[in-house]
Amino acid sequence: MVISQQTAGERRALRAALAALALLVLLGAAGRYGERSGGLLVLRDWFDRPLLLGTVALPVLLVVLYCVTWRAWIRVVLGVAVLLTAAATVPLWILLDAPRSTATRPAPDRPDRRIVRQEQPGILNTAQWVFVDQGTGLTTRRWQLAFADFRYGDTVDAAWDGPDRVRLTYGSRTTVIDLAADGRPDGSLTLG
Repeated sequence: MVISQQTAGERRALRAALAALALLVLLGAAGRYGERSGGLLVLRDWFDRPLLLGTVALPVLLVVLYCVTWRAWIRVVLGVAVLLTAAATVPLWILLDAPRSTATRPAPDRPDRRIVRQEQPGILNTAQWVFVDQGTGLTTRRWQLAFADFRYGDTVDAAWDGPDRVRLTYGSRTTVIDLAADGRPDGSLTLG
């Protein structure tokens, strides 16, 4: 079927599918923007999910391919390819699980500020992040203090050294990071 010979239902389905793909791209871009240090936590938590958004996009892509192609065998081949790709995402969901929070410590005398520690286990090592969350509700911003890629057993410990200072301890070394009024750290650590 040539595009100009589409039925009214196929044209509506194609428009809806293209709009859904555009929305998924915008949500993914908002999530990536929220992932930066100091980004809004709500954008990071809700929309920085490339595996989820990609998996949701696959059936929508199948609708687009069905509406655009004009030979039946091409529709079948592309449909099978999209379905196999969707099935291949299942192991990725198991292996690439989102980081989980392992500790949260509120700041002394600051109910709007807390340290959050996250871990993502891997096959040979564990990735660890230490963040400071500043604010409440939808306006909470997340600032990265440290990232570490360690073997099992190693860890970065974070503790409050006052309402505007965080003490990071890793091995025998200690670093103190001061925080601005908006929660922005005066530095960050990357360990590997």
